[in-house]
Amino acid sequence: MAQFMVGDRRVDDRCVMHDSSREMFRSPLGAVPCGTELRLALEVRDLQVAGATLCVKRDDGDEIDRVEMWAEEGKLQSRYLVTPAERGGGKLLWYWFEIRLPDAGVFYYGCQPPYPVGPGQVSADVPPAFQITAYAPDFDTPDWAKSAIIYQIFPDRFQRGDLENARRGVAYHQSIGRSDIFLHEDFDELPLYEARPGQLAYSPSDMFGGDLEGIRQRLPYLASLGVTLIYLNPVFESDSNHRYNTGDYLKVDPILGSADDLRRLFAEARASGIRVILDGVFSHTGDDSRYFNKYGRYDELGAYQSTDSPYFSWYEFSEFPDHYRSWWGFDTLPEVDEEDPGWRDFVISGENSVMRHWLREGAAGYRLDVADELPDDAIAAMRTAIKETDPESFLLGEVWEDATQKEAFGRRRTYALGHGLDAVMNYPFLKRTIEFLKGTIDADLYRRFLLHQQQVYPPPMYYSLMNLMSSHDVCRQRSVLASEVDADSMSRPDQAAFQLSEDEYAQAGKRQRLAAAIQYSLPGMPTIYYGDEVGMTGLLDPFNRRTWTVQDAQITSWYELLGRLRNSRPVLATGYASFLAINSCVLGVLRYTADGRDRFGRTVGADALLMLVNPTDAPQQVAIDLSVVLDGSADILRQATTARDLTGEVDAELEAGWLTITLEPCSAQVFELR
Repeated sequence: MAQFMVGDRRVDDRCVMHDSSREMFRSPLGAVPCGTELRLALEVRDLQVAGATLCVKRDDGDEIDRVEMWAEEGKLQSRYLVTPAERGGGKLLWYWFEIRLPDAGVFYYGCQPPYPVGPGQVSADVPPAFQITAYAPDFDTPDWAKSAIIYQIFPDRFQRGDLENARRGVAYHQSIGRSDIFLHEDFDELPLYEARPGQLAYSPSDMFGGDLEGIRQRLPYLASLGVTLIYLNPVFESDSNHRYNTGDYLKVDPILGSADDLRRLFAEARASGIRVILDGVFSHTGDDSRYFNKYGRYDELGAYQSTDSPYFSWYEFSEFPDHYRSWWGFDTLPEVDEEDPGWRDFVISGENSVMRHWLREGAAGYRLDVADELPDDAIAAMRTAIKETDPESFLLGEVWEDATQKEAFGRRRTYALGHGLDAVMNYPFLKRTIEFLKGTIDADLYRRFLLHQQQVYPPPMYYSLMNLMSSHDVCRQRSVLASEVDADSMSRPDQAAFQLSEDEYAQAGKRQRLAAAIQYSLPGMPTIYYGDEVGMTGLLDPFNRRTWTVQDAQITSWYELLGRLRNSRPVLATGYASFLAINSCVLGVLRYTADGRDRFGRTVGADALLMLVNPTDAPQQVAIDLSVVLDGSADILRQATTARDLTGEVDAELEAGWLTITLEPCSAQVFELR
C-alpha cells in the first residue's frame, strides 16, 4: 500500500479510489470509439479535500487537458470528450488525478503498475497514468473471426498427401539450380539442423513432403477438433522449407502442389465450415526470387541483375549490386521499400495485386509476417484493399507485445486503433499463461493481465485476438510447461538431444489441459499449433517444426471436448467476460449474457459459464459469491441455483448465490450456471 505525508496529513490508498475496470468509476468501460464522452469518477474517503482535477495527456504530444471535477452522489465526477485524432482514426490518451488539500497541499492518483487499468494508487508525484484507447468509430471485425478456433499448420510437416508430387517438386527446384534441396524419405526423421557435409553453413533446405493434398485429406480430422480457421505458414515458391524467403508470390511451391490444389483446399475447407488464411510475407523477399533474382534462376530481369529491372525500385542499394538493405542483416532476405508505388501496386492496391488475387481464389485473409516492420500506412492500405475485395476477409498481424502500446521506428504504432489490423497474435497471453501455470506469478497478477487486455483493446479486436500457446517461432508448450529449460542459451545439437523426463512430460500434459481450458474460455480465437493436440514436443526452430506425430493420444479428446463446447455455446465466443482471482492460486473466468444478449448486443440466449483453474499440486476449496462478481448482476446469475460440470462429473449446488467446491490438483472445470 502506497502511503506518504502531505503537510501534516498522512495519505494512503485507503483515502482515494478509482478503478478503471468498474462502471461506477469509468463509463463506458474499456476502449471507446472516438467521439465518446467518458464519465470518470474519484471516491475520497475520510479525507477533506479542496478540489480535484482530471489530467489527460495525448499520446502524440506534451499538452495536458485539465478538467475540474465536481461533487455528485458521494464522488468527485468529471466528463471528458474523446475527440477524433487529427488524421482521423484512433489515438491513445493517458489520465491521472490531481487532488488538492485545504492547506494547499497536493497529491496524485494514478494507475498501479505494471498495468494501466484497474484500481490505482496514490502518489506524491505525477503518477503512472491510466490508459484510454480511442479507436476509429467504424472499426469492426468479421463475426466469424470472433467465434473462430484456429489450427496453425507448417505445411511441409503436417501430412503427406502425394509423395510423388513432392518428388516432382524437388526435381523442379534442383533443375533450376537449387541443388541443396532434398527430400527426407522417412517422414519421422529429425529435421536437418546443422550444415551438411560440404556446406559452409546450415540451410533449411530439407523437405519432408507435407503438402496441400495432405491438409485436404485431413479436413475431417480438423473438423472433429472444432477447428473453423486454418492459418497456413507460407505456401509460395521458395528455396527453403519455411518459405519466408518468397520466390514468387503468385506461384504455389510445387513441392506443396499447384494453384489448383490450393483452390481445392480453400473450397473443400469452406464446405466443411473451415476458412483458410495465408501467411503474407511482404516486408522482404528472397534473394533467390523472381523480383531480386540474384542467381539468375528466373527468366525475368531482377533488381540484382539490372537497374532496368521493373523491380529495381522495390529495393535499396547502397552500392549496386552487392550492398543492399536486408532483413536483420541477412543478405538472403533483401528488404523492400513499402512506399514504392510499383511495389504497392503489385502487392496491395492494384486490381490484380497479390493480396486481391488470393482472396479471389478463396483465401479468407492474411497473417502479416513481421507486421511491426511494415509502415502503418501500408497496413492501412492492405486493410482497404482486402476489405474492398471481400468485406469478410481478415487481417492478422504478427506483433509480440501489447499492440496498443507498441512502438517501432521511433513512433507509436497505430495498427490496433481501427484502421489497420483486425487482430494480432497474442504472444503476451502465451507468456503470462505459462508463468501462471508454473506458479511464477499468482492468480491476481494473471487476472490483472487478462483485465488489461480486455480494457485496452478495441472490443472487435479483443474478441478476435489469436490466443496461442505455441507457434513456429517459440518452443512448443509441452516442452516448457514443466521444465526450466532455457532454449535460447542452447546449441542446436543440445536442443536436438533434449528430452523431458517421464514425470516432466506427464506434468506438462496436465498443465497443457489447463492452458487449453483457459484458451477456450476467453474472448479471442483459441489456437492449436499443429501437433500440440497430440502432445508433440520441441524447442526452437527447427525442433518446433517436426513432422506431425502422435505422442499423447489422450489429450486429443480434451481438445475435442473444448471445441464442441466452444462451438455450441455462443456465450464463450462473444459473451461478456469477468476474471476472478479466487485466491492466490485459483483463477476463474465467468462468461455470461445480459438479458440474453452478448457483448455486441446480439440475441444469443441467456447463458452463464464459469471456468475454474487450479494449477497447484494440492486440492483447493473455493467459495465464490456470484452476486458480487459484477457491478450489475445479469439475470442468469441472480437466478442460478446449480452449477453443472460440462467437463467432468462434479456438479454443485448454489446456496444464496454462493458456489462452494473443492478443485482437484492441477485441474480445470467448466460449469454451466443455471
